[in-house]
Amino acid sequence: MKVLALFALLLVGVHGGSVCENAAVEATGFTTLDATIVSKVAYVSEFTLTCSNSAKDISLYAETSSGIASVARSLDGIKYQVSWLSDGASASSGEQDIKLFDEQGYSALKKAQRSGESTASVQPIARISMYHPGTYRGPWVQSETIAVLASLAIFYYAFKQKSLITE
Repeated sequence: MKVLALFALLLVGVHGGSVCENAAVEATGFTTLDATIVSKVAYVSEFTLTCSNSAKDISLYAETSSGIASVARSLDGIKYQVSWLSDGASASSGEQDIKLFDEQGYSALKKAQRSGESTASVQPIARISMYHPGTYRGPWVQSETIAVLASLAIFYYAFKQKSLITE
């Protein structure tokens, strides 16, 4: 039993030892642009994380405009992806700031949130800025409305012409 506990502590020590120093991020982002048939806007950011100490397989968490999300990691441990949804009516256009935290930063962030302290003191290991141009919500006037108005205008014109002819 003691050997198992020692092995578990050793495993946690080895796994928790990979801390990313001087993180550099290269990111690409994708967002939903057409909100005519969907009610949620999806944000997806794919990025590579390069550390000066060559740390790999780091568990990351992202703080986005909709809250905290875990970051997915590729099998090779080089590429990462974070995604979240926002309501289409309230999705703002412009720059979307994503703060990346490792496990230590994430625990400090959660601790600050639980105690009601400001989270501004918790420094992320990296930041990603993703531009969202906004979503198209459809035309201002629906085509059905235009068809009804055009039908009424044609009916009125035809009725007026008929009354002029029959007089």
